[in-house]
Amino acid sequence: MNIRKLLMAAAAALVSAAGLAAQENTVRFAFFSDTHYSEGSGAVRDLSRCVKDVNTLDNLDFVLVGGDLTDFGTDEEITAVKQILDSLRYKYYVVAGNHDAKWSESGCNTFLKVFGYENFEFECKGWRFIGCNCGPDMRMAPALIPQESMEWLKGLKPGVKTVFVNHYPQDTSVLNYFDVTRELKRIGTRFELGGHWHSNVSLNYDGIPGAPNATMTAPRVR
Repeated sequence: MNIRKLLMAAAAALVSAAGLAAQENTVRFAFFSDTHYSEGSGAVRDLSRCVKDVNTLDNLDFVLVGGDLTDFGTDEEITAVKQILDSLRYKYYVVAGNHDAKWSESGCNTFLKVFGYENFEFECKGWRFIGCNCGPDMRMAPALIPQESMEWLKGLKPGVKTVFVNHYPQDTSVLNYFDVTRELKRIGTRFELGGHWHSNVSLNYDGIPGAPNATMTAPRVR
């Protein structure tokens, strides 16, 4: 697998689909998801290579990471992933996925403790990028965007061109997807980035275009 080609192809397709590539004000970013870090697995190598490839690029504005950073969500895995991501030369923003809470040893609080946030919002060249965690609120529970993140969404100002980053595609796999989509439409969301399905596909969420991303990890050799 050529991770650099995967990154650049995915980023180019997503930027084009989102309408971000204005001639004079282009937003450039790398986006990857589903790194599934687990000590001793090939994912350790793949994530390290991915970071090195991103660091060779000279024209990015930031990096987005779309959840399932770890395989089991242990404290050690979450800490180790952050150490690797901290070697990125660009500022990066992460959201958590279901695997990051799957076997949490801390009631799913380690992600917040290690990364320092559960939601993010920033603007770049006239675009607002927002993201929040999504997954089970306890071991193996169904996915949902938690109430505190819903309150955060409701507090965002409308009228700004927005890209939403979340691990899950906002469909029936998320218990409160209807409420989430309503808020995203209210604030002016133009595109949604995600992961979870391990496949590059084009979707439409009640009028909002979106694209889940393929997993970053290389296929395992059996």
